[in-house]
Amino acid sequence: MSRRDVFCQWPACLGVKEHERILMADEDLISAMRRKAGVGRPPPDVTAMSAPKALRLALAKAAEDCTGMVLQVGEVIEEITSVSRLPDSIDDHSLLALLEGPDSAYGLAVFSLGVTTSVVEQLTTGKVQKYSPEKRDPTSTDSVMCFDVIDRMLANFETIVAEASQPPEIANYRTAAQLSETRSIPIAFDDIRYRMYRVSVDMGRGVRQGEIMFVFPASRPKPKVEAGMQTAWETSFQASVLKTEAQLSSVLHRVSLSLSDVANLQVGMQIPVPKEALNRVELVADGRRISIGRLGQVNGHRAVRINLNPVQENDADMSMTNDFSSGEMMDMNGTDGEMPDLGDLPDIGADFGGGFETPNSMGRLGDLPDPDLAMGVPSLSDIGSDFGGGFGGDLPPLTGDDGLPDSGDFPAMGDLPALG
Repeated sequence: MSRRDVFCQWPACLGVKEHERILMADEDLISAMRRKAGVGRPPPDVTAMSAPKALRLALAKAAEDCTGMVLQVGEVIEEITSVSRLPDSIDDHSLLALLEGPDSAYGLAVFSLGVTTSVVEQLTTGKVQKYSPEKRDPTSTDSVMCFDVIDRMLANFETIVAEASQPPEIANYRTAAQLSETRSIPIAFDDIRYRMYRVSVDMGRGVRQGEIMFVFPASRPKPKVEAGMQTAWETSFQASVLKTEAQLSSVLHRVSLSLSDVANLQVGMQIPVPKEALNRVELVADGRRISIGRLGQVNGHRAVRINLNPVQENDADMSMTNDFSSGEMMDMNGTDGEMPDLGDLPDIGADFGGGFETPNSMGRLGDLPDPDLAMGVPSLSDIGSDFGGGFGGDLPPLTGDDGLPDSGDFPAMGDLPALG
């Protein structure tokens, strides 16, 4: 109701000032009643996100999602501790879950006996029993049933705490194994500082109480140098280096030319390359000669056979650098000009201790006589006289069939003997 409405409802006999005084008194009364009604109420929770607040939300949500159990989170204590103090901070008969994180970092999750029993009862019977749990060590069955709840709590905690201004390093931690006793903690954990969260919880709408504990490394552990790690690192590094791309260039021949000769080079001009260059092809990488090879071909393709043990020669011989003037540039299709004079051969006789005459010192042999075919060649008719006669004259004519004499019939040969 506005001031005008209130003013209009008062009798007309009252003055304006009286109306205003009564209206102000009503407003003071309403304000006082509002203040009294607000006494004892907690201020609205508008605090920023923190690790304890995120852990409260994460545990309650994980218990409801995985088991359907109502989990009320009480006090959350965050502290920095050492690995030597961890065993003394854990109650007897607690479930110990080893957490494995990034870069071989390890953490710890602890369910007290009351929490472990409540989770098992909720999953098997659907509710938390009112009686006190039996004093016993957790079994492998208990760990299997509780590990899913722990992993869900860790995942929720990781997601919610990311909204904090400075979130702790608790990402990517999951259950890895069950520790049988607290004496295993110093063996499995590095001797560094740890961040520990102790959470008091009520289960089954206040039926049972317990405690949940999470432990994470407060700082990254230093990598351990194990035996053989250096060799493994060198092998890995070598494998990575060998995969690096390396460009090799082959140099067939090197020629030094003056600047004027280079300026006069034209398309089609040919530079002479000696045959020895085929056996001395240089393999160059980053301007340095790596090895020497021989130019050839394989399956119709040009190839270079690398010589792993080249003959050690000086750089001048290996570089095969020749100086050519413009007059020495010639056509490789032919040889222009005459061959140089090789000079006279030495005296052969002198090399062998004499006794050999040169062609100039040997006398003239003279001409051989012409053979007289009419002298000393007897006639064919006189050949028989040399063998006792009877061989002269013409041969007698052949008789019989086909000019052969009749040889008569061959005697009968009879039957062949039987093979015994």
